[in-house]
Amino acid sequence: MTAIDLQTEIVRMIKDEQDLGVLEAIRTLLHKVRRENTGTDEDFTAEELAELELRRARHLRGEGASYTMEESLRRLRNSGK
Repeated sequence: MTAIDLQTEIVRMIKDEQDLGVLEAIRTLLHKVRRENTGTDEDFTAEELAELELRRARHLRGEGASYTMEESLRRLRNSGK
């Protein structure tokens, strides 16, 4: 099997996949492999990942607020007044 054949098969499988968890796992794996291959270490620490997961869970439960980029900039500009 050539690299092109393998890519075609993987793309077809991903295109048909509906499970968000599987797709996120694939993305995570690809990011990890690419970082290892390039020698970069841009990973979050375990504590940072835990905090991000907590924030994501709160967001999904509808707790807290989220802002657009424009709203965020406006809030920052107004906070100094």
